[in-house]
Amino acid sequence: MRMTRAEAAREALRWVTDAAVPVPGGLAWPETRQPDGRVSDDLYDGTAGVLMLLSEARLSGITDFDAAAAGAVGRLSYLGGADPAGDGTPAAGDPANPPPDPRRAELYIGLAGYPVALRAWAAAAGDQAAAATADQTIAWLAGLIQAGQPASELRDLIIGEAGILLALVTMGRGPDADRAAGWIADRLVADAQWPDGHPGGGPDWLMGGGYPAFQPNFSHGAAGIGFVLATASGPLGRPELLDLAAAAGRRLERLGRRPDGTLTVPVTVPQRPRAEPVTYGWCHGPAGTSRFFTLLDCLRPGEGWADCAAASRAGIRASGLPARLWPGFWDNLGQCCGTAGVGEAVLDHYQDTADRDSLDFADQLAADVLSRATADARGVRWSHTEHRVSPPELEPVVGWMQGAAGIAGFFLRLDRLHKDGPAAPRLPWPDRPPPPASFRST
Repeated sequence: MRMTRAEAAREALRWVTDAAVPVPGGLAWPETRQPDGRVSDDLYDGTAGVLMLLSEARLSGITDFDAAAAGAVGRLSYLGGADPAGDGTPAAGDPANPPPDPRRAELYIGLAGYPVALRAWAAAAGDQAAAATADQTIAWLAGLIQAGQPASELRDLIIGEAGILLALVTMGRGPDADRAAGWIADRLVADAQWPDGHPGGGPDWLMGGGYPAFQPNFSHGAAGIGFVLATASGPLGRPELLDLAAAAGRRLERLGRRPDGTLTVPVTVPQRPRAEPVTYGWCHGPAGTSRFFTLLDCLRPGEGWADCAAASRAGIRASGLPARLWPGFWDNLGQCCGTAGVGEAVLDHYQDTADRDSLDFADQLAADVLSRATADARGVRWSHTEHRVSPPELEPVVGWMQGAAGIAGFFLRLDRLHKDGPAAPRLPWPDRPPPPASFRST
């Protein structure tokens, strides 16, 4: 029997929520449903990412899974500082009395991602307690940074200090958050490198951790860090951050322009041996990097950034995805590296412009993902493919960035846009440009 997108999303919701593991504070989620699956609380693989799916469900009028959402909110509140000891004394903002082992501070793999999910749930469900806990968590994070604890050893958006800075300037309030954000911004400015040997060539950043090559797209390099600096320039009153971001944008434009008029920035500079020179997802391709160009166009209109964003979208369309054109091309269906992440970029453009062709393309992407679903009595999920192993189908993943949660979230958003049009509500994400005023939802 063929499923609709809505049916697949509900069955994926069931498969995801059935994977929940009881933990102190509420529920957490494993990376996979294998018996040894690692339990995680972050946006990428775990509890926070699952709460983003449950927020998409609430925006779509689905309340069947609210008990799982309550468990996720409870867990993130426990970790984020809302009365972890159960004695009425919140720990947030007090580095001497931290919540239980948040492990990491970074946006997609740690503490900075918890308030993203809590704010999304608050927006979808009207949960003011979750919103208050998000505020407490950001205050606690700012306090840790002011107390001298290194925010991260890395620099990028997804697992480094840039992502923490983005959380502080988009969700923080008050002088403590501003001071902590300013210190991180100073470090990012100091760590900028000029690969062409002179400032006119534009800056880039090494991710850190000993990785030797520049990864200039959204997750680990200039596009993501530039997005963060551009976002921070207004709240921090530092126009030089926007200047640096724009210089990074010009470098990306030079790296990515193609003879056919498209714009696709290389995955690494220099290219790794035997690696694909370009890809198209959120992490290392135009689905993510176009966000940076769109933001620059919002902040500096009339400078050609809209054309860069359009050329990036054209690169996606010209690539041939979601077809698997050769072994190793387009084997991922998720939000980070695959079709769901491309679909989110397409839906962002539809909501910004009401361009019907974008919605039609999102339908094509969703149809391909739907055709690759695994469905049985346990629910619906998806496997990525690795052509170099046998069998090539990998273990299905639960969470947002690589798994069923993110794919189901894309389906729910797409169906909501078909129902309500481009002005339909969308979840707040700190690493997405703000919608144009004409389509901004409350």
